[in-house]
Amino acid sequence: MKFGIFGDIHANLEALSTVLDLMKQEKVDQIFCLGDIVGYNANPAECIELLRKQEVLCISGNHDRFTSGEVDAVIRAETRQVIEYTRRALSDDQMDFIASLPEERSWQDIFLFVHGSPRHKDEYINSLQVARSNLNLLRREKPYVAICFYGHTHLPYVISSKEIITDIHYTKTIELDKKFTYLINTGSVGQPRDQCPLASCAIFDIDQHNITYYRLKYDITTTQKKIIDNGLDPKLASRLEKGR
Repeated sequence: MKFGIFGDIHANLEALSTVLDLMKQEKVDQIFCLGDIVGYNANPAECIELLRKQEVLCISGNHDRFTSGEVDAVIRAETRQVIEYTRRALSDDQMDFIASLPEERSWQDIFLFVHGSPRHKDEYINSLQVARSNLNLLRREKPYVAICFYGHTHLPYVISSKEIITDIHYTKTIELDKKFTYLINTGSVGQPRDQCPLASCAIFDIDQHNITYYRLKYDITTTQKKIIDNGLDPKLASRLEKGR
């Protein structure tokens, strides 16, 4: 059985379409989205409809919650502008969809899917100390969880007490050890921040207990043009080609 896993789409239709084409080609059994469907880019409605059409199991990210009305953090001006744009772009039905997303999902209590971290929905796993704390939490409070898939940082990582794998800038398969608990970030579909502009996603093979990362080219120029044409901050367009 194979899971397609990705997150942080951020309304990037061109990148999402490319990723979903891959998932179809690889004949995955189920697709999970780790949140932040909307934000930063110009096609939130179209991305929501693609995910619904493909019956992707989604959870909410902080930008999804910002859009549906939850504002409990300091938000930069360009982010607030995109939130307002997104609210105008979505239908009532699409807004209801965003608002109804759960904060986490699991599969047979073995695999956990969150946006921020197992500890908190908006926590960034951005240091070794934070990673260790969350691994300890999983072993202590959810010892049945073998892998927690997470997003939020836009950085692809494979983390366990055995090793930390970073710099996943190309398609590669990583063999996992069943003796260890893992935190796995599949990177960002729509706004990579690891100095690589390619869309990032992954396929987890349950039977082989490995994960294959894919870095995919997509039509960045069209995505950038839509950002500019819709009056969003040009910085959001320029960062896409730099992967940061």
